[in-house]
Amino acid sequence: MATPLVETVGLNKFFKAPGGMLHAVEDINLKIEANKTLGVVGESGCGKSTLGRAILRLTPATSGQVLFEGKNILQYGKSAMKRAYRDMQMIFQDPYSSLNPRMTIYNLISEPMRELYGHSLHRAEMDERVHRIMELCGLPRRHANSYPHELDGGRRQRVGLARAMVIDPKFIVCDEPVSALDVSIQAQILNLLMDLQEQRGLSYMFITHDLCVVRHISDDIMVMYMGQAVEYARKDELFRHPLHPYTKALLSAIPSTNLSRRNHVRHMLQGEVSSPIDPEPGCRFAPRCPHASEKCKEKYRLREVGPGHYVACTMCD
Repeated sequence: MATPLVETVGLNKFFKAPGGMLHAVEDINLKIEANKTLGVVGESGCGKSTLGRAILRLTPATSGQVLFEGKNILQYGKSAMKRAYRDMQMIFQDPYSSLNPRMTIYNLISEPMRELYGHSLHRAEMDERVHRIMELCGLPRRHANSYPHELDGGRRQRVGLARAMVIDPKFIVCDEPVSALDVSIQAQILNLLMDLQEQRGLSYMFITHDLCVVRHISDDIMVMYMGQAVEYARKDELFRHPLHPYTKALLSAIPSTNLSRRNHVRHMLQGEVSSPIDPEPGCRFAPRCPHASEKCKEKYRLREVGPGHYVACTMCD
């Protein structure tokens, strides 16, 4: 079996907080194959963005491993990590705050090349790359001397995409790249991401809370709840056969214009969200789960219940 392009093993990220340690990301194990997309879904505050930042070492991990092409990048020094960033990039959620308002679009897009290649890249080659990636991302060349505030949200997000793509990376973390955009612009950006993946063989980790979006773009899906992975499966398998009560609740809340689903069962969540600060062992969804039992208080991890389908729930034993 081929080595995954990206793999995490027992990845943890804890933050010091008043009263203890906040478990933002706990014991995450995932694999992303070359030319594939892993969708990461869950409600706000579940640790999706922290996970993406920890994988790229933008936020230092507390423990665990991040393997890129089989090598643990958490052990890299500064120079080795700088070289690794030629293959790993990120598209940030807010297309405005992630762009320096004092820099032109040309300088924003060319900045990764200046940082990673320095003076080894000639100006003519830099110009050619910037203009080529602008055209590829649907940005007219006339915007090269514009500033971010002069562009609308869709074009600003294309600038963020172009900036990530200009150094020809192999892997991109997309942190809710369409959540701040209108629906019509969302579709354009999603189709652009998929076209670029097909043309360049890219791998994505696509972070979102929109299940319709993740179904459209992903190959595999991981569902997170309060820093933990509760279910992991192929896209079609997850939507056809969800097993974890939290996943079922998420999928049942998807709006639909299909009249045949008018009487479909809604899985309503009740109860209080438990604290992520020094949480008790066991399932963190238990306080809101209608099927919770004493066994749920035990430490529980993802287990394979079908080919490629993993779930952390005592109901699936």
